[in-house]
Amino acid sequence: MSDVVRRIQARARELARSGEFVGWRALAFELQFEPGFSDAYGWLYSPSTKEELEGLCKEARKQREARCLNESERCRRTWPKG
Repeated sequence: MSDVVRRIQARARELARSGEFVGWRALAFELQFEPGFSDAYGWLYSPSTKEELEGLCKEARKQREARCLNESERCRRTWPKG
């Protein structure tokens, strides 16, 4: 496995654990702009990867929502006006 694919894998898991993505499709969309995406396409679109990333996203969102309720953390992204 190439370093490029490992980097995409690490980035995908990092994004999934961030709690900012609802699921695999949103991650795949984001990752398409990463250099080397085409090298990791097979990994990203495999059923086992989809299942793994969906699970990571779901768990991260649950934890983020719990933090938001407990700490009054701002949970929604705000976009700059302008």
